[in-house]
Amino acid sequence: MNLVSVVLPLLAFVTSVAAQASHIGYPTAGTQIQPGQSLSVQVVKDVSIMGSIEVGLVLSLQYCPPPNACPNPVNELGFVLYTGKWTQTGQNPRQGEMWDNITVTIPDYDFQFPAPARLIETRFHLIGGGPAAVLETNTVDLQLVD
Repeated sequence: MNLVSVVLPLLAFVTSVAAQASHIGYPTAGTQIQPGQSLSVQVVKDVSIMGSIEVGLVLSLQYCPPPNACPNPVNELGFVLYTGKWTQTGQNPRQGEMWDNITVTIPDYDFQFPAPARLIETRFHLIGGGPAAVLETNTVDLQLVD
């Protein structure tokens, strides 16, 4: 088997997956949040020629009281704030992005203040003609305050 015949399709697949990637637009890192607060979360993804089929989206919050570090978000989601599908609510063609704004409520839990927290976006979608399954995880570090 020719190395090029293996590497080129693999490279094309990796590039198409990267083009479908999403990220948390806001809140931004360091944002202070409080228990019981409503928080608008913007999940942004790139506009792509290759379509994707949205399967599911989870927004969750990890509480990381000192001296503990936040656990790996792939293994532990923490408080689940939202489950559903990514649905486009806005677009900026010049930047090649579209987004979904989702309002969540920070749990009213007995937190120790101040404490680090991590907002986690876990998105499952299908891409390509196959299609191929893609599970991605993105995070932003926040600060819990009283």
